[in-house]
Amino acid sequence: MHGENDVTRVLQDDGVGRVELTQWENRATTSVAELEDALGTGSWAVRLAYNNRFGGVLIRQMPGEGNRKHFHPDADECWIIVSGHWEWYIEGLGLQKVGPHDIVIVRQGQKHQITCLGPEPGMRFAITKPDVSHVYGD
Repeated sequence: MHGENDVTRVLQDDGVGRVELTQWENRATTSVAELEDALGTGSWAVRLAYNNRFGGVLIRQMPGEGNRKHFHPDADECWIIVSGHWEWYIEGLGLQKVGPHDIVIVRQGQKHQITCLGPEPGMRFAITKPDVSHVYGD
């Protein structure tokens, strides 16, 4: 097993082509349409919130993309599904299918893996502690 807490590296290793950490961070308001106009139609991630208690990253991925199975030894994580359809493997619960406006919560230490499903890209807003550690491997 190995751990990683560099959010840019984690996202790029998961296939996200463009990662923006500071340009959009902590603005009072940001629209999804504004982000799509600025960042395009591929896979990207933008950190929208960052402070000493939590970080929030909006992640856009194409069908078939997602992340590797991992867990966080030091924090829970939650997501709000903005668009698309997703499959979550959550340890102890198996596969869960979610779509727009659903909320997913994974507890600290619980292995999980996310995959975008269907013909359209999907977008999810991930919220957890800042610079959370990702641990990979079985």
